[in-house]
Amino acid sequence: MGVVMKVRIPSCYDKPGMSQLVHSSENDSLVSIVLPSIHEVDLFRCFSPVFFHIQMLWELVLLGEALVVMAPSPAESSDTVLALVSCISPLRYCSDFRPYFTIHDSEFKEYTTRTQAPPSVILGVTNPFFAKTLQHWPHIIRIGDMKQMGEMAKQMKVKKLKNLKTLDSKPGVYSAYKPFLNRDEEIIKQLQKKHTEVETVDLVLKLKDKLAQAEREQLPVKAGTLARLQNHIESVILTLPEDLQGILLKPSSP
Repeated sequence: MGVVMKVRIPSCYDKPGMSQLVHSSENDSLVSIVLPSIHEVDLFRCFSPVFFHIQMLWELVLLGEALVVMAPSPAESSDTVLALVSCISPLRYCSDFRPYFTIHDSEFKEYTTRTQAPPSVILGVTNPFFAKTLQHWPHIIRIGDMKQMGEMAKQMKVKKLKNLKTLDSKPGVYSAYKPFLNRDEEIIKQLQKKHTEVETVDLVLKLKDKLAQAEREQLPVKAGTLARLQNHIESVILTLPEDLQGILLKPSSP
């Protein structure tokens, strides 16, 4: 609460690539920030296939490097590009980005030519044809099918661009870039732990809701089964930090 959002819906008369900003009034006391999208993506889900390289990806986005995201569907391509743009928040990404780029876009020839260096832009593509035409780009992220929440990608090395295959669907990062910063293993461990806690809380809430539904609708479930499930839920809750235990052990409101 306390946040005012001014939204402008693009019209059919807007030129592609041009941004019509919504200007703040003189009475606005705070600096306005232009959001690339009001769609809030799940960063952990988007980066799970390349989780162990998120620090390097953050660095590439921060430096405005040319990036290509190859994904199996437009939805996954768009989500991953938006996740990359959002990962440097609160800093604003000032270069161009195309969540879903196709061979029919007007910049296709400009972006696929090998006579000049790729521009500072993040492209999201799904056509396997781009694995060949964009192989000269310095950084390529290949996203396989989005893993379900809780499935963690195995640690993998950054691959060489010459090893990129058109029909290869395995996730990976293809780049010759050497990060300025060393990977912080402690941050990665904390992210993994925090994500596990979120999953556990989500599971507990779903199970408690099912229990409440069974009691409310008097479903034909044995009392002993419900009691065992309740004990299992409480044992799971006790594995969480104390602040979360206090919240989850409270009786549900009718």
